[in-house]
Amino acid sequence: MDFDVLSYTSLVMLIICNPLILQPQMAPHLIEIPRSTFNFDFEYERKILAEAEKDNPNWSKFVVENQVPPQPPRGPKFAAPTTSAATSGDPVVDKYVAMGLGREAVSFAVLNYGDNPVKVKEFVKSYNALHEMGFTSSNVPELLAIHDNDPDKVIPHLIGST
Repeated sequence: MDFDVLSYTSLVMLIICNPLILQPQMAPHLIEIPRSTFNFDFEYERKILAEAEKDNPNWSKFVVENQVPPQPPRGPKFAAPTTSAATSGDPVVDKYVAMGLGREAVSFAVLNYGDNPVKVKEFVKSYNALHEMGFTSSNVPELLAIHDNDPDKVIPHLIGST
């Protein structure tokens, strides 16, 4: 029995599959997010750079001695200033306002938690943070109370309700 040596040629096919990457689809009801309108003023920085380019810079004119830096306002921007005449009549609210907390946030906090210092301060902190982010909806206090003062849990509800 004779066997002839058979030669086989093989055919190699190389198939490369690339996944299709689709761009994420935005919901059609979303509108463009408004951009910041904050106006940056770099005049002070320009003066420092101009002084640095001089042969003998006079840095003493940039040092302000014995000047107390301005304190940022506490509470939301629209909170009414507290004066002795602007008391709410509620001694619990007045107690927290005297501590420097915003009257509007404190009023909601006391309504929800009573005279519980930890919860009131926690609520005011979260309330102010949400207002600084631009959430001024009237349901912010209710959502904070529902979600145990956690702004991270409240934000999705506020975004979904706009």
